[in-house]
Amino acid sequence: MSAIQFGGLATGMDTSSIVSQLLEIKKQPIYRLEERKKGFQAQISALGTFKSKLAALQEAAKKLDTANEFSALKASSSNEDVLQVSAGSTAAPGSYKIQVTSRAVAQKDMSQAFDSRLDSVGSGRVSFTVNGETTNLDLVGYNSIESLVNQINDNVEGVGASLLYDGNATGGYRIVLSGTEAGTAGGFTADFSGLTGGVTPTFTNSTAADDAHITIDGIAVTATGNSIEDAISGLTLDLRDAAPGEDIYVDVARDNEGIAELVKGMVDAYNDVFGFITDQSKADGSLRDNPTLRTVASQVENMFSSTLQGGLGSIGTFSLIGITRGEGRQLEFDEDKFSEKLSASFGAVRDLFIDREGNEGKMGLVDGLIDTLTDSSEGIFKTSIDLLNDKVDNADDTIARYERSAESYKTTLERKFTAMEMMVSQLQAQGNYLSSMVFR
Repeated sequence: MSAIQFGGLATGMDTSSIVSQLLEIKKQPIYRLEERKKGFQAQISALGTFKSKLAALQEAAKKLDTANEFSALKASSSNEDVLQVSAGSTAAPGSYKIQVTSRAVAQKDMSQAFDSRLDSVGSGRVSFTVNGETTNLDLVGYNSIESLVNQINDNVEGVGASLLYDGNATGGYRIVLSGTEAGTAGGFTADFSGLTGGVTPTFTNSTAADDAHITIDGIAVTATGNSIEDAISGLTLDLRDAAPGEDIYVDVARDNEGIAELVKGMVDAYNDVFGFITDQSKADGSLRDNPTLRTVASQVENMFSSTLQGGLGSIGTFSLIGITRGEGRQLEFDEDKFSEKLSASFGAVRDLFIDREGNEGKMGLVDGLIDTLTDSSEGIFKTSIDLLNDKVDNADDTIARYERSAESYKTTLERKFTAMEMMVSQLQAQGNYLSSMVFR
């Protein structure tokens, strides 16, 4: 049951306002703790962002830490209307002279003419065999040529069916069967002899399945499709057209522009990390007093600025290949100098970046450092975030204790002021009574 409050009726004092003001003074520690708690939570959020930016730098570094990735190749064709080429990780530099005699084609069969798409083919079993695998269709009841086409498309792998209409009112419809894969491996046979009770479709081959035929440096090559991946190791040949007798020249060379783009991506990721570090180090930065920011910044910066120890190449620092320290802890990338060094000393530049037997490059070291920093059980981020979460929990506990104390303080004040009002009221009543007795 709550206490009765007179709110200054006897004294004329605004006791409710006095209690509120005294309570505000009592709650000041709570407000300070809540601000500190917000600061801890802001640090946790900022550490998450920081960790994400480091992960992006790690991913950029991992794109440059192996020989295959750093030695990316680019393939070109002298006639891309006929032959397009792409290079994979196992390709090697070289040149090839290729002729595309013919492309692989898919089998196509065409039926006799029908007057309507609703003409019945009867019922029974139809069989299709593709690459040694047979699929049976059992047709029941009434089946039009249109429904036959739909059932083939729904149930038979390797064969597609369609209706061809030439516009004639009589005999205008034909069923067309097509292999879904080009080449002899996609050839098929169709058996409609099991149908009865309608007009059984009979088919004539209009296009025979055939493989692709090309020559590579005078060597004849037959392929089952028009995308050839096993003729030259690491290269995919995409046959776009046939050009018998025409020599097409394919060149496979190191993709220096592609390598430079990957290095630029790594530099950009580094600069994004240190742009964040710079912002967080300012007076309004959430992590300005957090030691994790300074520790991580120092270790990553040292990794990029220090000389590679124990590498097999003659280049040990990024500054020698056009990656230098700029303003605001940013890196600057001189692509012209990098390309010049890459062309003149490819092996030495490569070994500055990659891991291989006997050589531990910078990118592998960066990857390992970030792994250590962001380790989910023992990394510095885990330790820092756990400590901040503990501080948040402690702040919550202390705030709850202070709030209970403030509530008790409020109750005490209200009781005291209520008692005072009652006493003053009693004294006023006694004074009024005595005055009335004197002047009676």
